[in-house]
Amino acid sequence: MLRQAERALGGVADPLTLGDGAGARGSHEMTGPSGIRRGFSQSHNPAEAVRELHAQIAQPDPGLVVFFCSANYNLDSLATEIARHFPREHTIGCTTAGEITPIGYLDHSLTGFSIPAAECCAVAEIIPEMSAFRMPRGHGAAEAAVTALARLGHSVDQKQTFAMLLSDGLSTNEEALLASIHERIDNIPLAGGSAGDGLRLKQTFVYHGGRFHQNAALLALVNIQHPFKIVKCQHYTGSNIRMVVTAADPAKRIVHEINAEPAAQEYARIVGVDVAALTPMMFAEFPVMVRLGGDYFVRSIQKTNRDGSLTFFCAIDEGVVLTLAQREDMIENLEAFFQDIRQEMGPPQLVIGFDCILRSLEAEMRQVRHRASRILAANNVIGFSTYGEQFTAMHVNQTFTAVVIGKDRAR
Repeated sequence: MLRQAERALGGVADPLTLGDGAGARGSHEMTGPSGIRRGFSQSHNPAEAVRELHAQIAQPDPGLVVFFCSANYNLDSLATEIARHFPREHTIGCTTAGEITPIGYLDHSLTGFSIPAAECCAVAEIIPEMSAFRMPRGHGAAEAAVTALARLGHSVDQKQTFAMLLSDGLSTNEEALLASIHERIDNIPLAGGSAGDGLRLKQTFVYHGGRFHQNAALLALVNIQHPFKIVKCQHYTGSNIRMVVTAADPAKRIVHEINAEPAAQEYARIVGVDVAALTPMMFAEFPVMVRLGGDYFVRSIQKTNRDGSLTFFCAIDEGVVLTLAQREDMIENLEAFFQDIRQEMGPPQLVIGFDCILRSLEAEMRQVRHRASRILAANNVIGFSTYGEQFTAMHVNQTFTAVVIGKDRAR
């Protein structure tokens, strides 16, 4: 599995209103104290998988239905079944690099949740042609979503509304997309993830309007009758080891020089390995970070190029100071993260989670994936393994970002 991951990761090429494996067989309905429902299926058959999910999360009057699915499904068949069982005007989703279900991490599955219309009102806008993204498209989508929510009688209030962004995971334009959206909804909390396709890194999809869209992003605004919070979790902190990007191609996310030396050579020297040892798992072991606003954000390296340059998963530019990350214990960090959430908000009804694929792979490599699964399941996380995470106006890597939905808000 890890060798397959290294080969795959190392080979990456440069308005609607929303108000056969063993496993789940329609008996795992998960409902919180409100009408929020969670479910999943491990069936490899699209029709059976959707029937099982529907049996667990169907609502008489849904305000929002969200699903995350393996790209191994026949997506045309899956879209047909989802449109048949769920109201297309209320349903959104995307393909994944792994799913987070009511029983934790799974692969090749279908998972999702629903919230009744009495508890939320949501609108969504599709943003096409992400590989040729232009800023006005993000502006237009954000404006259309705000207008659509207002027509339904809801103002875009940061205390009652959050944004969720699902994006093509291979477009390399997430930073521009986030910047354009935040020019219009800067005060609205936002979290999201970049869609995946397992470890193939070939094509990713978002679901909107009854069908899957390639090379697209999806912006949803959700006005909800429960307290919520946008959060992030990472088990890396900054160290005293720093380096400066001295030559880069920001449009392609390529760094040519670090400290005025060939990038791969200098990075290898700093982490204490030979250039030949720079595999994706090595990059996951020794990520670099940038410091913004007093906080550290991970900037993961994707691969070494033949010319000795490094390709990143996030935007990078000349003059940026990078800090070599220090790793904390992943499980202790995750347990402390959710303990803090419970102390502040009580046990969450639902956590919509966007978890970097590199975190899942690291957990597998360190043989703690089952422990992480138990923590995620115990905290009602539904989500997916991503090709990148969105947190407010930032696109990050090797991070868990989420929308935490708590108990009923007093009114």
